[in-house]
Amino acid sequence: MLSKINKYIFWLLVIIFAITFFTKNNYRNTDKIAPEVLSEPIQTKVIGNDIIKFTRDDYKYELTPLFDYEINGLIAHKMDYTWFSIHKRDSVFPLDLCLIWGGNVGDGVYRDKSIHFSQDFRFCMVNWTKDVGFNLSQISNNHLVINDEELEKKLELLSAGDQIKIKGQLVNIVATNLGQPGQYDPEYFEWKSSANRTDSSAGACETIYVDDIEILQKGNPISFYLNKYSLYGIIILIILNILAGLINMIKATRRIN
Repeated sequence: MLSKINKYIFWLLVIIFAITFFTKNNYRNTDKIAPEVLSEPIQTKVIGNDIIKFTRDDYKYELTPLFDYEINGLIAHKMDYTWFSIHKRDSVFPLDLCLIWGGNVGDGVYRDKSIHFSQDFRFCMVNWTKDVGFNLSQISNNHLVINDEELEKKLELLSAGDQIKIKGQLVNIVATNLGQPGQYDPEYFEWKSSANRTDSSAGACETIYVDDIEILQKGNPISFYLNKYSLYGIIILIILNILAGLINMIKATRRIN
């Protein structure tokens, strides 16, 4: 179905996509540091304590604001749970970001090849094989609570290595299932936020109801956009060649008739 030229273009796009899939998330390549990322998160007392309420995917959410919150950091790892979600609630908690800031960024600690970041089961893990001077009070796993289509679009632009600013509120959440409870969608659940940067293990993650996300410095822009548009190119080529094949089949059928 593919012509010879189309085949070359197709496999070139596949190779570009495969290579940039990894290089676009290489946080160690980040060298131009935004000044904001060197500062500590800003946490201030909320004015008023109005409960934030909304309904989504058969759940009624009630968010209790704890603090107004702003964090600037470098994305050391990103986990998008919507890709393999089995929970309805993941549409509201679509993304966890493992962020580092302060000396962990300014001193270039993150660039040491002995340090590694990973995420799983809503946790962010960091480990190292030698003493690199990593500050465990300048890293956090952030559950992003999103109820806005424009913010959801911004999430698609994020990758490891980006330096970002997040503004919002630290919140505790109570959710009630308005539909049919199931194995993965309970009748009721609570989700609480940490309110300090020195805790660890379960309960240490910040749960942020996001008002705004800004990319201060894109980490690997060339790889990011090559990866994005090579995927588009692959999809377009496949669709065009399927259409061309269907047209040829129709023409052949008409000739036979």
